[in-house]
Amino acid sequence: MNKTTKKKKPWRKEQVIALIVSLIPLIGFVIFNCFPLLISFIGMFCNVDLYDLGNIQWNNFEGFKSVFIPRHAFDLFYFDLSKYFYKAIVITIWIASTQIITLLIALFVAALLREKFAGSKLFQILFFIPYICSTVAVALMWRWIFDWEGGILNSILGTDIKWLEDPKTMTWCIIIATIWSAPGYGIVMYKAAFSNINNALYEAAAIDGANAWQKFRNVTLPGISPTTFFLLQAGVGAGLLTYDLAQLIIPNAWGVPGGNESMGLTMMRLVYFLITNSTTTDANGVSYMVSCACVISWLLFLVTGGISMVLFNMREKSVS
Repeated sequence: MNKTTKKKKPWRKEQVIALIVSLIPLIGFVIFNCFPLLISFIGMFCNVDLYDLGNIQWNNFEGFKSVFIPRHAFDLFYFDLSKYFYKAIVITIWIASTQIITLLIALFVAALLREKFAGSKLFQILFFIPYICSTVAVALMWRWIFDWEGGILNSILGTDIKWLEDPKTMTWCIIIATIWSAPGYGIVMYKAAFSNINNALYEAAAIDGANAWQKFRNVTLPGISPTTFFLLQAGVGAGLLTYDLAQLIIPNAWGVPGGNESMGLTMMRLVYFLITNSTTTDANGVSYMVSCACVISWLLFLVTGGISMVLFNMREKSVS
């Protein structure tokens, strides 16, 4: 029997162009995502010059030591990096935990808007506007409200408080701005989740004699649980990665990251501070700042990923 071999048809011009166009997003992902990810992993263990990647040197875990172990002023760093690191952890967790408050606000407002009354759609739009506003605009608005001289808050209260400079109030300014801008997305998501709940369940609950609270607890909450876990996962992740709002409301002061006593310092702000400042050098002029930034970044990645996995498993169990 004669075996017939099929000749491969040469690629047409249109096919080559289609392949090149389809590879553009993949190439962009590798260049702007995978490659920096690889450099950041190497940077945890080596001294990396971001402008000269050919000069990579093993640093004997100095990045880890500098982040987690307190240092004296005369040892390695001109300032104690671990002090800023542990304070940034507390403030970041504090800000991220406020996402639970925004979730409760979104649920409450969505439940009210579920009752169709005159102007309910207008109120939904008004509640959503803060979410789509530019972070820069939101930060400038709240800086104006909290301003010491001529600020709206001091004018209303008749006080003379430096809200953006007092360590007791600085973090609260960031939290209030976050709570004001975050619930809009959750309101829209919850309204969509409410509409997907089968009305027959409410009718069955009413026949069994359930009151409004029992209907909400036994029918509404289980019905919106997937949306709740999704919003909680996204909100906590965004809270752990807070940077722009905190940076714009509480700028660095006199070379100190996070303003006065670093009470506006988050983990992402600390990463940016280490990369953009040259104060973290030892007596020989060797800089470990990039290595420290890489360590903190990967720690954030692991924590955020771990929390997401826990919430995902909880959501799967609640749905099943």
